[in-house]
Amino acid sequence: MDFARQVELAHFPAGVMVTVRQTPEGRIFQAVQAGRGLELLVTTDAVRMYGEGPTVALALERLKKVSEAGLPEVGEDGTYQRAVFVGD
Repeated sequence: MDFARQVELAHFPAGVMVTVRQTPEGRIFQAVQAGRGLELLVTTDAVRMYGEGPTVALALERLKKVSEAGLPEVGEDGTYQRAVFVGD
């Protein structure tokens, strides 16, 4: 399933934008809303261990919970807090 469609079906709070990008370390899922946001790094090992579908579902579930509770403020230097899921 298309990532944008999965985000739509997750029903994030209004105004929250969710993106994903690939890095050498793994995938970074990001939820952002008006000067607030959180990054979730799922390492390459974790993606291999959990599989494609469960990885996306896990990341979206975690970001949605944090979004509903209130995303942390973006740092003064423009960086986002980052949570990391690693493979065992």
